[in-house]
Formats: sequence, structure tokens, C-alpha cells
Amino acid sequence: MDRYFWNISGPKGDGLACVMCGANFIDARVTSVPVGRNPVDESQVFACKDPCAVSLAEDAERMAREMRAAAGLDDVDVPEADDPVYGVDGHFGSLLRDLRTLAGTEALLTTADDNAHIRFLLSLTARHAETAMMRARLVLARTKVEDGKGGDD
Repeated sequence: MDRYFWNISGPKGDGLACVMCGANFIDARVTSVPVGRNPVDESQVFACKDPCAVSLAEDAERMAREMRAAAGLDDVDVPEADDPVYGVDGHFGSLLRDLRTLAGTEALLTTADDNAHIRFLLSLTARHAETAMMRARLVLARTKVEDGKGGDD
């Protein structure tokens, strides 16, 4: 999705909380759907499926109808989104990006020799390590196989 959500940060900007109501997807048992991107790092952001994403979809549909009417175009069908957990831009893809960042900061820390750079790299490491931990827990929670319903044991 190419809709950008400006002025978001923290869990909302990291895709761990709803961009509309701020519900924490790790703590709350809320179904999330991708609704756009964080313009800072192009990561995907999410909203609660109901009512937040529904409200965003209604606004988007209204604007699309107005734009099509202004351009003299007919209505078009919009394809459904993929599962946000495993998609490249979903929680799993974001987890992989955090892990790559951690690997990169490890490499940079081995060569850094001044205190300012080391402190910056350590703060970057702390942020991405915490985010990776939360995303890993989210992916684990979302992919949990219910007892007695199969899965790899």
C-alpha cells in the first residue's frame, strides 16, 4: 500500500500498534490489517480490522469514487490484501529487517573507535533489538497452532 501515515512514531510507526486508535497488537487480541506505510523508513503500518480499518476503507472508497467521477472513469474492483504476518511488508518481513539492522550494527561496532559513534550504534542496537523481540513475539502469537489442530511438533 502506498498511503503514507505522517507524524507517527513508536509502536504505531513500527507496525506494532494501530495507526488510528493506538491499540497494541502484542497485548490486545485484535486482528490487524496493513493500511499504509511509515514515510520515515517505508515500513508497513497497520490498523485494527474493525472499526479502524473499516473507517479508513470507507474514506478511501469515498475519495476514490469522487476521483473516478471527476475523471469520468468507471468503478474498478480492488484486490484483497495478503496475510500481513508473513508478507514481505508484514510483521515477519519487518522482523527480518530488524535482524539485518542488528547484524549491520554488530559489524559497525567492531570497527567503531570513537565514543560518539559507539553510543549511536548502541542506541540503534537497543531500539532494533527491542523491536525485533516484540515482532518475534507477535509473529509467534499470530502463528500459534491451536491445541489439537495439527502443526509441526
